[in-house]
Amino acid sequence: MYNSTIGMSALMGECTMAVLALIGNYVFGTYLGDAGIGAFGIACYYTPFVYMIGNAVAQSAQPIISYNYGSGDSCRVRSTLRVALLAAVVCGCSVSTAFVLFPYQLVELFINTNEAAFPLAVKGFPLIATAFVFFIVNLTLIGYYQSVERVRPAMVFALLRGIFFLVPCFLVLPLWFDETGIWIALGMSEMLTMLCIIVYMWHGNT
Repeated sequence: MYNSTIGMSALMGECTMAVLALIGNYVFGTYLGDAGIGAFGIACYYTPFVYMIGNAVAQSAQPIISYNYGSGDSCRVRSTLRVALLAAVVCGCSVSTAFVLFPYQLVELFINTNEAAFPLAVKGFPLIATAFVFFIVNLTLIGYYQSVERVRPAMVFALLRGIFFLVPCFLVLPLWFDETGIWIALGMSEMLTMLCIIVYMWHGNT
């Protein structure tokens, strides 16, 4: 039962993908119609790859952090966390760079250039790319809190990025920034979650 509780934040990470698809399709359809849903659908095809990278970083660090936490080696725990965060930032920047520099090619893998969704996706990919560094770093930090048996903060941060920030960002930002607001909603949600984690860690909760 205790192990299941620790793993709940990982389950929430999977749920985040479902919530993203549901609320994203609704908002894109409301503002941009079928072409918007098509454009967002292409982004959704790529998002699991980003999640896979973030999950790989988190899960690679977890056994090392967990073992050294159990043995009382706090120095090794902190050094592993630093390496994991560096890997997360490098991976996030690499993915974001690809989306910024090659949106045309990435979109063309899925639809023809004459489709109505094509220009919307090409325009939106560099915007949604702002999410990926925060996305991967947040997964890594939540994985860290799982590894050191900090169940409550891991769950809270997973809920923040998966529901409590994500849904309002999708609903509110388009009212302020129109189409741009829809594409940056994921990035804003992840950034707000990271700020909450930083504030939490700043108060000595590591």
